[in-house]
Amino acid sequence: MWRFDAASIFQSDNPHEPQGASLSADRPKETTVLYVEDAIDQALLVKAFLSTMPGFHVTHAQDGEKAVQLIGAKPWDLVITDLNLPGLDGFSVIKAFRAQYPRGPILVTTGYTQAEYEEHALRSGADQVMIKPLNQDEFVARVHSMVERSQAPVVDEPTVVVAVEGRLGDAEMGCGGTLMAELAQGHTVMIIPICRDPNDASPEELKAASIAAKILGVEFRVDRTLFGNAEGQKDLLERTLNELRPGTVYMPAPDDRDPSRKEAAEMVRAATQEIETVLAYETATTGLEFTPSHFTDVRAEMVLKMEALAAYQAVGAPRVDLRPRMAQAYARYWGRFRDFTEVEAFELIRGNVD
Repeated sequence: MWRFDAASIFQSDNPHEPQGASLSADRPKETTVLYVEDAIDQALLVKAFLSTMPGFHVTHAQDGEKAVQLIGAKPWDLVITDLNLPGLDGFSVIKAFRAQYPRGPILVTTGYTQAEYEEHALRSGADQVMIKPLNQDEFVARVHSMVERSQAPVVDEPTVVVAVEGRLGDAEMGCGGTLMAELAQGHTVMIIPICRDPNDASPEELKAASIAAKILGVEFRVDRTLFGNAEGQKDLLERTLNELRPGTVYMPAPDDRDPSRKEAAEMVRAATQEIETVLAYETATTGLEFTPSHFTDVRAEMVLKMEALAAYQAVGAPRVDLRPRMAQAYARYWGRFRDFTEVEAFELIRGNVD
């Protein structure tokens, strides 16, 4: 039996038979749902929808602050939230839940029809957005689908790896061999350039960067129109991280002396607070404070890495800092920490590395 108390908490054991999509036989008996909505009429409507779903135990909060408290108090299988809330807004609720449950499902229900609200919700970490007024069949189907997908066992799920660079070619030089090793393990790998100045990327360099990515076998996501637009590039980075949810991110070293690389490093550090592992790589302008503690053997990848870097000279973008022989020199220099082989060196920013 549903009840409403002074603390604005709805609770139910929902003994009714389902009227919508059927639940799988192996679903746990109880699915805990945190529902955040300040409008009582909307709350009662969604309560009615959820009452058709057996095994769902729903807790309702009428403001963002209460919701964030509840998120920290116990585990949740699903969060459903409005965006316009008193106190902390729905975006804060999304971020709080995503920080604690990186893969937990989040459904946003909102009366905002403007595309920017949906995009902001997805960038904040929401999985899906539904515009009010809600259709019962669609709502029930989505909730079933999201919960079932989140509770399905993960078997050898591939990891997404993202490498961010402050100048074109940095990732190929600093961690190209490691990115190829990630690919060999079945992971998805993407390079994202962030340029402080539009003049930092000539047409020849952009062409070379595309060729180099193909040689390495990685994806290359670039929007040249955003070069020099710090807010636009920050938005692109946040959207990409929320879309891909990488397990590992590579970035330029924090003490890099080049303004574009330094800005890229600061942007990455701010955007990757919830990323499990963040590693910094070396560039030609990395400062003396670079203190690597992780070294990856890249002997098997050095030939292709040097070929990728050679693409810059081949298309008329003779970057001195991207010469293939320099990459080999770096690899041998750091090799003294790994049985005098050829390695790539990384400074651990966050997480644990075996």
